[in-house]
Amino acid sequence: MSAYDDLRFAPELLTDMFRIHAGSGRAKQESGPIPYVAASFQNNGIVGYVDEEKYPGGWLSFVKDGDGGAGTCFYQPAAFWPSNHVFGLEPLAEDVTEPALIVMAATITHQCFPKYNRGFAANSGRLSRQKIMVPVTTSSSGEQVVDWEGMTRLGEELMAQAITHTHSARTSDDADADADLPDLRFEPMLITDVFEAMKSSSAWYDKTKLRQGQGVFPFVSRTKVSNGTDGFTARQEKSPEPGGAVTIGLDTQTISYQPVPFYTSQNIQVLRHPSLDEDNALVLVSCLREQMGKFSWGGNGATLGRLKATRIMVPVTVNDSGNEVIDWEGMTLYGKILRARAERRLSASAAASG
Repeated sequence: MSAYDDLRFAPELLTDMFRIHAGSGRAKQESGPIPYVAASFQNNGIVGYVDEEKYPGGWLSFVKDGDGGAGTCFYQPAAFWPSNHVFGLEPLAEDVTEPALIVMAATITHQCFPKYNRGFAANSGRLSRQKIMVPVTTSSSGEQVVDWEGMTRLGEELMAQAITHTHSARTSDDADADADLPDLRFEPMLITDVFEAMKSSSAWYDKTKLRQGQGVFPFVSRTKVSNGTDGFTARQEKSPEPGGAVTIGLDTQTISYQPVPFYTSQNIQVLRHPSLDEDNALVLVSCLREQMGKFSWGGNGATLGRLKATRIMVPVTVNDSGNEVIDWEGMTLYGKILRARAERRLSASAAASG
C-alpha cells in the first residue's frame, strides 16, 4: 500500500501554509555561490548565480508571471536569490522536511501552472486567496491542519521510487564519462536541411476525446514540462507516431525528443532523420531551443512558415565529396559523453542522499 492511500485531501489557503516574500532583480553571472532563480521552468528555476543570498534554503520559489512557466513552484534546498518575477515561500510550520516540501512544490505547480500566465499574474493579492488541495489531518484539539507528516512519508516514498527508476533507465557506459568531448565546428543551417522530414503530427487528438483505457502511450502537447508529455493514453483509432522523433509545439516553442511511440495534441510538428538517435538528439534539441528564443507567444509564434525559414547552429563536417554536411557522428559522440557524465552525477547524488 502506498503512503498516498492513507492521505485525506482538503483545500487550504496558500497563505495559511507559507509566508510570501518578494524577489528583486540582480545582475546574474555564469558562476557563483548563490543560485539566481527567475521565471524559468527548467533547472529548478535557476538561470545564473549571484554573490549574495536573499533567502535561506528550505523554502519554495514560485514563478508569478512571464512566459517561462507562471505558477511553477520549486523546492530550493540551498540559499537563493529570487528575481522580481519570483516569490519566496517561507514555510510557517516548524521543522517541515525536504520530502514534504518537494511534494508541496509539485502540488502547487499542478494546481497553479495552468491558471497563471503573463496576462494573469500570480500577484500577492491573488495568492492570498489561492487555495491548494493538500493532505490534512485532525489535531489533538479537533482542528483540521495540514498533514506535514503524511506528506513526508509520501515524499520519501516518491523519492525512493524516482531513484530506482532513474537507475533502471540509465544505459550509459560509465567509462564514456571520462572521454574528451569532440571539438565540433558549428555552422548555421536551415532546419529543413538538418531534418529529412518536418510535418504536422498524423496522430493528434483533442485530449478530451481520447479513447479511455490503460495509458501506455505518451500524449505530447505544447507544455514545457515533462518532455512535452501531458499524460498517457491508450491506443487510439489512429496509429501512434513512431518514436525517434523531435517534436515542436507551435506557438509555445516547446521542443522535445520522443524516444517511444506517442500521440499528440494539435499544432505539433514532428521532425525526423534516419541518423537521429537518443544521443545526438540531446544536442539537436538544445540547438533548436537556443534558436527558438527569438519566437514568443502571440504574433511572433513559431509558425510552420517561420520554422522553414529558420536556421540553427549545428555541428558540421566535410564529406568525401568536399561538401559541408551535418556531423551526425560527432553529435552522437558528444551527446553520449554528456549523457554519461550526467548519469554519473545522478548516481553520485543518489548515493549521497541515500
